Amino acid sequence: MKQLDTRPTLDGTAFASATERLGYLGLPPPEPGELTPVAPGVHWLRMPLPMELDHINLWLLEHEDGFVLVDTGLACEPARTAWEHLERELLGRRPLKLILLTHLHPDHAGLAAWLQSRHGVPVWASRLTDRQIGMLLTPLDEREIAERTRFFHHHGVADANEIGNVLRGDRYRSVVSGRPSIAHWPAGGDEVRWGGRSWAFIETAGHAAGHLCLYSREMGILVSGDQVLPTISPNVSLNSWSGDPNPLASFLDSLERLARLDPDTLVLPSHGRPFRGLGERAADLRAHHEQQLARLIDACATPLTAYETLGVLFRRSLRGFHQYLALGEALAHLEYLAAAGPLVRITDAQGIIRFRRA
Repeated sequence: MKQLDTRPTLDGTAFASATERLGYLGLPPPEPGELTPVAPGVHWLRMPLPMELDHINLWLLEHEDGFVLVDTGLACEPARTAWEHLERELLGRRPLKLILLTHLHPDHAGLAAWLQSRHGVPVWASRLTDRQIGMLLTPLDEREIAERTRFFHHHGVADANEIGNVLRGDRYRSVVSGRPSIAHWPAGGDEVRWGGRSWAFIETAGHAAGHLCLYSREMGILVSGDQVLPTISPNVSLNSWSGDPNPLASFLDSLERLARLDPDTLVLPSHGRPFRGLGERAADLRAHHEQQLARLIDACATPLTAYETLGVLFRRSLRGFHQYLALGEALAHLEYLAAAGPLVRITDAQGIIRFRRA
């Protein structure tokens, strides 16, 4: 059995519900470039990723004489090869009509511009997703990099050069094919009719600002993006430029709203296998975060910086991009506790921020 990598990634950290908690759809994952039907007019695609998490699920929804595509895959050669196979074997007969992006992360939006240029189709995304893609594709100047590096220095990173290298954005630009032209900006509460079926947009914050899920009440299907995954706790990070001062509160609120959907909802996640048990999975994710919060409250009997809490939450050495993501996750939990009251934030004369049990 393949060993799960427990380092934090852009999508999250390995955290699976007990097998008996979820009812997985009894279908094997499709090979790259192949389709597996999961419901009438709904098809499962799986694209390869050259990283710790080795795949992303995409979804094709039948509409008119073509397809609506949900997410695109990373801008990498294996994914392009899989798309070229699909173009030869399927899309010549039943073309793409529209692309919907759940959020800005490169495994979801990386090939949007490339597919748009090849197929001449509109791309939809939330306004926040559109804005953030543009921001991440614009190189930072030295002043901006210095400001963002100082943010992590104030949270306890003694040598922030490695974090500064991550902040330059080269990693994102290397796996995104460009900025797609967004034709429409759906928002939470909007509804569309595709393939004779109604789909509602649910905006779910915390993992990524402007993240959209897609829900068909009549079909009992939730396309969950990265918001609810069966074996991963989605990354919830705080930084100085995201615009959400309490992303963990936003994430937990989104989980509560999704948990109120029909308990028999079939969840189509971006990673892992389709499953039923949305309420159970939401409860397990909440319990996981509550456990992490309790660890921090105990640890902060002595004032600690966010950097000093990494061993409390992750319990292994982290460097580079993994350290950057772990710091964001630690800060999201610490600021949640500071806002709720169990912790207080204290700043010393050098501007170093520590968190202490109230």
